Amino acid sequence: MSEGYRLNVSDVLGLEEVQRNRNAQRLEEVVVELYATMRNPLLSYAYHVACSSGDAEDLVQIAFLKLYDQLRSRAPIENVRSWLYRVVHNAAIDQLRHQGKQESLVAEWLQENTATSTSAEDDLILRQRIAQSLSLLNERERHCLLLRADGLSYKEISDVLSISVKAVSVYLVRGLKKIGGRNESRA
Repeated sequence: MSEGYRLNVSDVLGLEEVQRNRNAQRLEEVVVELYATMRNPLLSYAYHVACSSGDAEDLVQIAFLKLYDQLRSRAPIENVRSWLYRVVHNAAIDQLRHQGKQESLVAEWLQENTATSTSAEDDLILRQRIAQSLSLLNERERHCLLLRADGLSYKEISDVLSISVKAVSVYLVRGLKKIGGRNESRA
């Protein structure tokens, strides 16, 4: 070989191919970082909608695969967090419709995320009270309360559920009033 000639990767693959590979690698790194950050809250939400840890894992993985495809195709996503919740929500609802299951998402979420009681009896009583209170809520109220408990803003909840911000506010207030009214009548 002559002194001035060096074999370069871009010469072999072509400059565009090298750039595509670099962009794909960066995109994968971004999605992996988002996955590390968003996996647990999305799993929690998916579990409460799907009522199965295996199904929840699948739903979250599907959401991140769709995110990768969207980002690779350069489709605009204004709020990645609410977009991911929306994909998980829609996939879970589709799965529930397909399987014909009924869910009790907020009851199970509260059951897992409430402070531990001093005894098993107290824990059972608390779970029964939560389940009874939440049975008063309609599906929208339960979804709004669960997403709000996960820390989503009203705007993000409205994006996930495809309803207005005002409707989110109304569903949250109604849900809290129903639960509060029931608990006041028990006192």
